[in-house]
Amino acid sequence: MARTKTVSVNGTDYTLQSVTFSWYSNLTDLYVNPANGRKNTAKYVDALIKGCVTAPAEVAKLGLKYFDEQEDLATPGDLAREIESFLSERKKS
Repeated sequence: MARTKTVSVNGTDYTLQSVTFSWYSNLTDLYVNPANGRKNTAKYVDALIKGCVTAPAEVAKLGLKYFDEQEDLATPGDLAREIESFLSERKKS
C-alpha cells in the first residue's frame, strides 16, 4: 500500500502518495538526466505532481496547468521539494 502524508505549502494542504522506485527512476531519466542531455524541469514537476498529489483533486488532475492558471510561480517549486522530501523518507516499520 502506498504511504501517504499531508503537507502544507503556501497555505494549502496537499495529500501526497508514495510511488515505486522504478516509477521515480524512469521519471528522472526522462526529464532530469535524459540521454539527450536536455533537462526539462516543467515536465518533471508536472509528472511529479500528477503522480504523487491526490488532493486537492484539481491539482492532482491538472498538475502545473493548475498553477499556471493561478499565475502562481512559487508554489509548484515548493510543492515539488516537499514531494521529493516525502519520497526520500524511509518507510516506518
